[in-house]
Amino acid sequence: MTAKPEEVFKTIADYSSATATCAGVGACELAGMVVSVLSVHPELIPDFLDDPSGTVLDNLDTFQWENGALSWLTQNGDIVTPAELRAHVGRRDN
Repeated sequence: MTAKPEEVFKTIADYSSATATCAGVGACELAGMVVSVLSVHPELIPDFLDDPSGTVLDNLDTFQWENGALSWLTQNGDIVTPAELRAHVGRRDN
């Protein structure tokens, strides 16, 4: 089965909103991280659409900022890329 784009985005938004409410964090930031990671790890998309929370919990090492494709704004106003974070923590890019 191929999901329609609106179904994909609704799943990401619903998961992010519910999780952010429980965790006391921003839903936009969480949704962005999910999109960022899924874009690099598309093999996780079918599982995420079937069971978003289970997929994230089963892949906590993968669902990290440094494993995605998108940059983010830090609290001090810097923009950081996943590659910069990987370098900072001593993880080499392939």
